[in-house]
Amino acid sequence: MLFHCDALACTVNNKVEFKESIEGITEWPHSWPDGIITYRLNNLTTDIEKHQHQERAVTVALRVWQLRVKNIRFKREYNPIKEVDFNISFMPQEKFSSPSVLAHAWFPGQGGISGDVEINDKWDWVTHSKIQDIGHPPLVPVLIHEFGHSLGLRHDTTDNESIMWPSFNLGQKKNDLGPNDIERIQNRYGKRTLSQRIIDYFKRRRDLGLDFR
Repeated sequence: MLFHCDALACTVNNKVEFKESIEGITEWPHSWPDGIITYRLNNLTTDIEKHQHQERAVTVALRVWQLRVKNIRFKREYNPIKEVDFNISFMPQEKFSSPSVLAHAWFPGQGGISGDVEINDKWDWVTHSKIQDIGHPPLVPVLIHEFGHSLGLRHDTTDNESIMWPSFNLGQKKNDLGPNDIERIQNRYGKRTLSQRIIDYFKRRRDLGLDFR
């Protein structure tokens, strides 16, 4: 059986709920081997006018994790037929278990589908949380959460500040890792030692939407 994680939009309290197909907080047993993780953005949505903003959103979401770990790094693959570790794709609504599903991702260690993220193109996406609302979910925080699953993290039900918490409110700006996220991902992939000034710089860019201007 393949296990995956869905992001569902709920109109109650303007929340995005994240649901796993397995129960509990026990850590997923598989991780990626040390080294390069390749990924490909297979297509684009018509919701976001500038293609480079969509490409940048993926880069920004992966970089949130990359800034914290030392044993893996991400490399984009442009060749449409070359095999990659993560496939990232906008898909039609019929691909998803419910119209309310925003996106879903698969854990590592599940064969060819491991790490893949599929995004429901029925929704009217925006790039980041600064311009989000219930009808326009933000791509960056949803991708950060789904990439956490792609890397092997399950939901964190102990700290609602975690990006891996099973929901977030579309009225808030939540696009960074919490302390639990950082500890859990570093336990898997090692601790990257960077100046806090560098980390804060990229966080400010996400908060202000400067990566998309």
